[in-house]
Order: sequence, then C-alpha cells, then structure tokens
Amino acid sequence: MLNPLSKVQNLKDPIKMFTANFDIAFKAGSPLVSKIDTENLALRCQTFGLPKITGDKTVVQWGGFERRYAGKQTRAGDWSVKITEVWDNSITEIFKTWLNCYHNYKNGTISLLDAYTATVNVTMVNPDVYEPKPDGIKRYDIRLFDVFPTDVTFPTIEASSSNPVELDIQLSYNYFLMGDEID
Repeated sequence: MLNPLSKVQNLKDPIKMFTANFDIAFKAGSPLVSKIDTENLALRCQTFGLPKITGDKTVVQWGGFERRYAGKQTRAGDWSVKITEVWDNSITEIFKTWLNCYHNYKNGTISLLDAYTATVNVTMVNPDVYEPKPDGIKRYDIRLFDVFPTDVTFPTIEASSSNPVELDIQLSYNYFLMGDEID
C-alpha cells in the first residue's frame, strides 16, 4: 500500500546526506576474526569529529628570552561517531561482541591488545561513488590504529518514527593517519 505524500515528505533524502563509510579490519589471529564478519561490513557514519593531533612544546630560556621548540606529536585519543543501525540490530550485536572480547564480565579476565583491537578506515570523500566522476576530487581517508570501543549507547527504538535508528559509539585509538599520509 502506498503512503500519502504527507507521511513521506519529512523523510531525510539519503542522496543529500553526508555520510562516511567506516570499515573495520581485525588483526590476524584475533578471536574477533571468527566472531565478527567484517568482509562486507561498511558502517555509515552520520556524525563524527576528526581526530586530534597534539604537539608538545619545550620552553627554553636563552639569553633571558623564552624560546619555544616543538616536541613530539601525540595522535592517541578517543573518537566519537554516530552510526546508522539496520533493522535487525546486527550492528548493535557487533559492538556488543567487540566489547565482550576484551573484558569477560563473567570471570573478570582482560585480553591482550592484539586480541581485541582493529584498524578502522574512514572514507570521508570517495569520488568513486559518483557517475560521472567529478573532476579534481580525490579520495580522503582517515585510518585509526589499535582501535577498540569504550562506550556504546544502544539505540532507543521509536516504533512510530521514520527516523533512522542510530548508535552513539566512543572508540579509543593509539594513533592515526590522514589523507596523503596513508599509502
């Protein structure tokens, strides 16, 4: 049965929405490789911030004047993202399994870093999805390393709403690369 126009006018247009793909790759040997199928998984990021680079500075007194010198870069941090869930809650199940892998809440054991971390590639701009390809637009990615979820807010379901169901996720990472830094 077709819905009247008044019911579908306020739906978001998926063509106009800015979304980024979020691809997860677990390290070889991780128990998550057999528990979570990431082969065809590309999550849609609705809202996210770019990671932060912090540069240390060293202050030295020289001839009575303060001089500042650059120190090391810190690229570790937390990344917040809002992801669109699908109708069968499979994305919720993926993050629940991932959280359970590094801390077994039943017996209190915690796994080693390689057992539960992943590399996450976020494709922010992908000209390959357009036909014909726009001139001058290059692919732009962010790659996060040693990633694991630290906070997952499971969705609130509104049966009468046509809005997408979303997960709010906080991920921790040890370092990242952006744009032309990725080979």
